[in-house]
Amino acid sequence: MNARRVAVVFAPIVVALILAACGDGGPSSPSQEGISLQGTLVGAGVASASSVGGRASVAGTITVTVVENPSIVTTVGADGRFSLRGLPPGGFTLVFSMDGVKLGTLAFAELKPNQEITLTVRVEGSTLVLVEERRNGIGHGDTEIEGRVDAVNTLNPAGDSVFVINGRTVVARPGETTIREGNRSRSVNDVTVGRQVHVKGTFLPETSRANQMVLAHEIILQGDDTVSDPAPPRGACAAGSNAEVEGIITGKGASSVTVTQQAKGDFLCLVSASTRIRKGNTTYTFDQLQGGWRVHVKGTQQGMAGTACQVSATEIKVQGQ
Repeated sequence: MNARRVAVVFAPIVVALILAACGDGGPSSPSQEGISLQGTLVGAGVASASSVGGRASVAGTITVTVVENPSIVTTVGADGRFSLRGLPPGGFTLVFSMDGVKLGTLAFAELKPNQEITLTVRVEGSTLVLVEERRNGIGHGDTEIEGRVDAVNTLNPAGDSVFVINGRTVVARPGETTIREGNRSRSVNDVTVGRQVHVKGTFLPETSRANQMVLAHEIILQGDDTVSDPAPPRGACAAGSNAEVEGIITGKGASSVTVTQQAKGDFLCLVSASTRIRKGNTTYTFDQLQGGWRVHVKGTQQGMAGTACQVSATEIKVQGQ
């Protein structure tokens, strides 16, 4: 993620930072429910004989307080770690102070109940930098996994099926998980080892942070040449109809790519400035698309262009390179 920088207001003497040895940095909180936070303070480029693992050291005691509820406060430990519990959902602001003197603030928004936040904060000269922020837990519902099915641990059409997908444990549950291939409904029996898939879901709260399982809301099957759909009926490329195409890029023009889909033929996909091109959370440009890549295209059919169905693409998701 991009580091957030906040001006730190404190004397130059803090460049000689030495972390206070103050136990485990346990928080004082009126509640053990709600959002919890685990943080680490580091100091890039700060040299000190008492620094731990390259972390910053400070001349006084550093405290972290929640603006919205000042009774939630903790002290940074000698190893640079601190923790807070019972943080308010929605958003909050942390104030970092040394011996009562404000160093800087960090604000957080769009937080869901029961999330767990892990962050790293670096003191860099006169700047406080949020180096890394991770959000886990049931509140974090925007989880996406893209890759191949590594293993099928449990297959149960009437209950929970468990898969390992791109190294992550994924649960498919009747009534909560939709499985499809293009516009066709599929079942857990079609989620086979080696199959390329795209998963959207949420973390299961009862699993450990070290190996959080994901409850899939949707599993999109991709790239299995052994599965063939029947040829589309005559007139299937009707102008104005929604289109979803999965296949291999077999041609590329100045502003279009030709995608060949198994048993369905060629689709001439028109790409404009408004077409979103991505792989997972990474954005691609049209110039980066290459022949031989497997893609999933969403858009609107424009009718036939020779022997190909012409599609105005709104999104192109790269599935395999």
